[in-house]
Amino acid sequence: MEEELIIKAKSGEVRAFTDLIHSIENDLYRIAKTRLDNDDDICDAIQETMINAYKHLKKLKDNSHFKSWIIKILINECNKIYKTKKRKEKLFKKITKEENIQPIDESVNLVDSKINFELLVEKLPYEEKLLVTLFYYNQYSCTEISEIVGMNINTVKSKLKRSKEKVKKYYEGGLLHEQ
Repeated sequence: MEEELIIKAKSGEVRAFTDLIHSIENDLYRIAKTRLDNDDDICDAIQETMINAYKHLKKLKDNSHFKSWIIKILINECNKIYKTKKRKEKLFKKITKEENIQPIDESVNLVDSKINFELLVEKLPYEEKLLVTLFYYNQYSCTEISEIVGMNINTVKSKLKRSKEKVKKYYEGGLLHEQ
């Protein structure tokens, strides 16, 4: 089914491309959320990903790699937005420091007492969060993840192991309930 949609989309059928995107939109959102924490930024990254994927769909050589191909595009878009946002934050901090303006203290979100794996994963650095999301939520194998992120398979395995250990420590140490 997916192969047929990809062939139709490559021939310019917009509806087929739309159906492909709808079939993976939850995965795209979850992956974008590992890098970006603002829903507007996440939607922007996904939208840019769809535009770029549609423009360059004919360049996809192996249709069976569609999902990993579009995830690579998404990761690049998320990184662009993240870097732009960080530059703006640095500039803002520099300006507020120079003008002796005190930043507004933002209240921290209250964490529901219910144990939530996603909240524990959120505590991980970006790269580890991405690997955990691809492995547990999207159920990619370590080999597939290494291809998507361009990392040696053994590095993927060791980073996943360390990430699992961190999540376990967060849970055992009560980090989930800290504010």
